[in-house]
Amino acid sequence: MLLKLRHFARCCIGGSERAPAAPVRAVPLPDNDDLLREILLRLPPLPSSLPRASLVCKRWRRLVADPFFLRRFRQHHHRTPPPLLGYFFSDPRGPVFVPTLAPPDCIPPERFSLPRQPGAAGERLFFLGCRHGLALLINRRRLHAVVWDPATGCRATVAYPPEFTTDNGAHCCRGTVLSTAAATADGGVGDDGHLKPFKVILIRTDDVHDGRIRVSMCVYESMTGKWGHTISTVIIPLSVSNLPSVLIGNALCGFLRWPNGILEFDVKRHSLGIIKTPKSLCPIDRSFFQVVRTQDGEVGLAILYKLTIELWKRKASSPDGAVGWVLRKTIQLDNLLPVPRMNMMDSNLSAARILGFDEDNNAIHVSTFTSAFALRLESMQFTELFNVNRIGSYQSCYPYTGFYTAGVPRLSTA
Repeated sequence: MLLKLRHFARCCIGGSERAPAAPVRAVPLPDNDDLLREILLRLPPLPSSLPRASLVCKRWRRLVADPFFLRRFRQHHHRTPPPLLGYFFSDPRGPVFVPTLAPPDCIPPERFSLPRQPGAAGERLFFLGCRHGLALLINRRRLHAVVWDPATGCRATVAYPPEFTTDNGAHCCRGTVLSTAAATADGGVGDDGHLKPFKVILIRTDDVHDGRIRVSMCVYESMTGKWGHTISTVIIPLSVSNLPSVLIGNALCGFLRWPNGILEFDVKRHSLGIIKTPKSLCPIDRSFFQVVRTQDGEVGLAILYKLTIELWKRKASSPDGAVGWVLRKTIQLDNLLPVPRMNMMDSNLSAARILGFDEDNNAIHVSTFTSAFALRLESMQFTELFNVNRIGSYQSCYPYTGFYTAGVPRLSTA
């Protein structure tokens, strides 16, 4: 085999004719499964990689369909940011998935559809967010949260903590989920038929008096199967709106936004605080405001004004530790993205809006009238995602990233 390859290479490269050297005994390549597994482990972590490899022959199919190999495949790519598979958004019919990868990696939306539970006719599940391959939904009628892994179909139901069930749970409509094993060597891969360990964070808001709002937060841990104690803080907003949370270090930043602040929850210390934001940096519409992670891992803000994004960084601005904001970068979108000039003719319309933020790839997602793009904040490189017309104009969108290895056919044991 090696002699044939050497002859083929000589034919392709060319060279002068010379007397053949003394024959050298070819050393056969090790023909064992262990070597082939090591090669297959290095395939890119895209949805089509393993299904396409399984079509080569029965031997390859047997190897890539092995659950132990699939676990090793995820472990091998643990330090690689998972690809953006698509977006989830809420719809009266339930969560809707919109794929963002091009064929052959495009995942059919029905693959990531959440089957209805028996007896759940007429009930709606509200999508609150996703992280580490898990999604969080709530059932306001049954007063429970649903943690769901779209890639495996596994899910778990968690009843609300007692203090969140008053008034039929009407004040609980915000939250998020994260995997407690996401930083481990295997990337928090759950066993077959089971979810990876997770935490659920739920938030309720109550009017106090004099325009103040009490924000209460409670955390559920799957490892213990219990809710922790409720913590709370009081804010004085003129108006308040939802804001998707972003994990920055050990802190979840967002959840709620008002003219001069956002929430900050320290997961490790179990403390709830407020990040003050300059009022001038807070547009009324959430589509122009996004919490981001700066290059040095600090809290940042992205503010969109028509076709200009301003990136701000929070920093201590005085010896007494007072926190201020510094403008770090200005991005002119029409210099990077193919934005139609005709959209600028109407000053009452915005030529762009912010869809969301991809924590794993540190990319902000921006949509225009014709397309949507992922803009990496470190390299300023952009990738076109999907036709924005497939998502409603101002629906809350949640980017979903992960290693999707489903669809590998198994050999029949018959």
